[in-house]
Parts: sequence; C-alpha cells; structure tokens
Amino acid sequence: MNYLAFAIFIIFSLIGFLGIIIPGLPDIIFILVGIIIYGALTHFHTISLNLILIVGGLTILSYFFDYLGVVLGAKKFGASKFGIFGAILGGIIGFIIFNILGFIVGAICGTAIFEIIFAQKDFRKALKAGLGAFFGLLFGVVLKIILAITIIALFLKAIL
Repeated sequence: MNYLAFAIFIIFSLIGFLGIIIPGLPDIIFILVGIIIYGALTHFHTISLNLILIVGGLTILSYFFDYLGVVLGAKKFGASKFGIFGAILGGIIGFIIFNILGFIVGAICGTAIFEIIFAQKDFRKALKAGLGAFFGLLFGVVLKIILAITIIALFLKAIL
C-alpha cells in the first residue's frame, strides 16, 4: 500500500465528512477526489474504473438526497413552494452570518417567514413547515453519512 496516497485519501475523506455536516464545504465529492488521487498515485493498480463510476454515481445521488430531504421534510409538514424556497434562502443567509447554527436557524426561519408572507399561512402552520424543513435537512445529512460510509467501505474493500 502506498502510505502517502492513503494519507491523502484520509485527508480528503475527513474534509468530505465535515462537508456533510457543515454546509458550504465540499462533501462526498471530496471523498471521490481522494479515491481518484489514490488511484493516480498508485497507477490504478487497485482502483478500477468500475469503482470510480459507482462512487461517482453515489456522489451524484448524495446531492439528490440534499434536495429531496429538505423538500420532502417541508412538504410532509405542510410547506408550500414558497416555504421551500425560504428554507433554502434562509439556510444560505444564516450560514453566511452564523455558520452551521445559522444554517439551521435560517432554514427554519426562512421557511416560516416565506410561508407567512407569500403563502398567507398563520404562524403555527408556518413554524410547523419550518420544522419540517429542518427535519428533512437532518434526514438528508443522515443519508449522506450512510453513503459516505458505503463509499469508504467500497474503497477499502478494493485496496485491502
């Protein structure tokens, strides 16, 4: 095993895991890049094209989970399209101002505010929709963590 290549993979994987939890950082894509770098440094002796394609597909799927989690969570708790847009916008603004805590609070508040202003919902229904967006976000994060662990397991199986 090439220890330098493996160390680079570990660094990229750790950044990838942080990115799953902290919005704005690269996430599962960094784990994929770590695998590709490992493959390049070891002349692709243990990393196959099939592995890279499978991991690439799982990486694309992870971004679908981000969107799906928030949308389904918000929808399940009664959010309209306005509330979903508010969750995304509020999450981005909150993250810029207060990092991860701001992202969470921003998504909830953004949903609630957009539901009140644009969908004409009362405060209780708007807050419920905001909490749905938050739970959907958490659901997406859990799914991405499972995908990241699966990708790393596939990689380790290939090289060991």
